[in-house]
Amino acid sequence: MRQHLTFANLASGLALLLALSTSGAFATSQLAPKSVGERQLRPGAITPDKIRKNAITAPKIKAGAVLEGKLGAGAVSTTKLADAAITTPKLANDSVITEKLGPEAVTGEKVNEGTLGQVPSANQANSASFADSANPAAYAKVSAAGALDSANSKDIAAVKQTEAGVYCITVASFTPKGAQVTPQFNGIGAIDAFVRIGGAASCPSPQIEVQMWNGGAKVEAPFFLVAYR
Repeated sequence: MRQHLTFANLASGLALLLALSTSGAFATSQLAPKSVGERQLRPGAITPDKIRKNAITAPKIKAGAVLEGKLGAGAVSTTKLADAAITTPKLANDSVITEKLGPEAVTGEKVNEGTLGQVPSANQANSASFADSANPAAYAKVSAAGALDSANSKDIAAVKQTEAGVYCITVASFTPKGAQVTPQFNGIGAIDAFVRIGGAASCPSPQIEVQMWNGGAKVEAPFFLVAYR
């Protein structure tokens, strides 16, 4: 049967259209407070572009929310760290190694001296001092006539008697800066011995000149000599 458009049909259609449009407007612009939660957001709905600048502040971030894997490369720089933010308990074991220390970072006042042993060079220096005292670089045993006792001498190139009681000694491998002479006791009385680096023209530096005296006169007498570097 053919239907005719009547006033009743037209009124009901307009009422339905108005109801639908009104409910849609209410749904989009009249949402109740806190009616949209996490479950109402579809995945990926909130992107960086949708977040207002400075909207996420420190108080808004939950403890433990920012993990190491969430940080971009170079995101945490020196200027972003608060003063005293990195304390000793925050450092991992072995995280501060030699290569991470700045020049002059470890000074004497920061070192516990009780933790230091004797450094090798100092130990060698002590040993060298004792060794030099016990076994000098050059020494000689010389007879009254000026003969060198090679069995009891070291690093002496030559001994020459220039006159009675005056001996000129040449060290082989270095230029001596000093020397010490000791008379050899021979039972003939008191002997005085004198030494200097270079003397008369017959015994110029760096040769060592030794003079032996007894009773105000030069005498031939045996002696021991040590030369210093």
